[in-house]
Amino acid sequence: MNSKIRHFLVSLLGIVAALFWSGAHAENGVSDKEIVLGQSLGLTGPLAQLAPDIVNGSKAYFDVVNAKGGIFGRQIRVVTVDDGYQPANTVKTVRRLIDEDRVFALFNLTGTANVADILPMLEKEKPPVPLLGAVTGADVIRVPAGHVFHIRASYADETEKLVQHLNTIGVQRIGALWLNNGFGKDGLAGLEKAMHKRALKLHASAAIQADASDVDQAVSTLHDMRPEVIIMITTGVPTVSFIKAYNKARKGMRFYTLSVMGTQSTLRALGPDGVGVVMTSVVPFPWSQSLPLAREYRSAMQKAGYDNLSFLGFESYINAKVLVEGLQRAGKDLTRTRFATALENTQQLNLGGFDVGFSKKSHQGSRFVELTIIGPGEKFTK
Repeated sequence: MNSKIRHFLVSLLGIVAALFWSGAHAENGVSDKEIVLGQSLGLTGPLAQLAPDIVNGSKAYFDVVNAKGGIFGRQIRVVTVDDGYQPANTVKTVRRLIDEDRVFALFNLTGTANVADILPMLEKEKPPVPLLGAVTGADVIRVPAGHVFHIRASYADETEKLVQHLNTIGVQRIGALWLNNGFGKDGLAGLEKAMHKRALKLHASAAIQADASDVDQAVSTLHDMRPEVIIMITTGVPTVSFIKAYNKARKGMRFYTLSVMGTQSTLRALGPDGVGVVMTSVVPFPWSQSLPLAREYRSAMQKAGYDNLSFLGFESYINAKVLVEGLQRAGKDLTRTRFATALENTQQLNLGGFDVGFSKKSHQGSRFVELTIIGPGEKFTK
């Protein structure tokens, strides 16, 4: 056989083998042109008012990254699906994101039971599907998981901060309203643990359904016990409905809510009833003039044409920023395993006044919690 022909055939076989090898080992959601990410959350349902803040916050940052050329020339594309805040739906939507949309990773998944139900599915994938920045602080999902990374502080961290504050100012009769689902039960357990630590017990407690259909009963239960304050382990509609209904029964109650209520839509829904409500936040004050990260967030949102600045939107922006950091550190030859390893090696990351850090032993990025209050004019104040 002619040496030139032999050389040509050897080269051709090499190219074919390389293409086969590359195709056989290509990572889902990664091509020469893009990286595909997925997020499933309640665009409809009881948490629908939170969705725009979550979606827009991360998109504002990804838009900035894509405008600068993306990650090693790859554009970030996000597939967003609606699960209505129903865990059974989340299992279906995430399955579709993995099988049909072939996403590289998931982020911003919302809801305690929703996330808990899909974790086994993610771990069964080979390699496991990374999940970063779930919008839930439940301890039940903070178990060792190689490809799951949390950024926000836990609900236990939030309730610890609230109980510490109330104990410091001498409040004795603490009431609790909790959502009758995984989120509410997890938060209630954290609250009781924080109180037990200080030899305290709940003065009163009431559950409420996600659709607030039993709001009058919850108001009656807590009103009759006359607590000094009410800590609300609730989200969206139940929070707003309860505060408004309680204020009709009795004026002057001091309400304390968790960070999931940190949106402009919540302020609008509460109106004058929101004045004086204290809320925990797991990210710094988004309207800070001195914090570089807050200024960056506001600038990106303005450039994107969004006006719904909020704590929850800021959290989503931070989630996107950490995710991009992991993609960059994973390198050009991106795989799910390299992405997870890159995040584990990101032990101290200063994002501009807000620190995040992971390790092989801990996938909890932050423990930051502070208190803010709703002032007149539907504004958060410090």
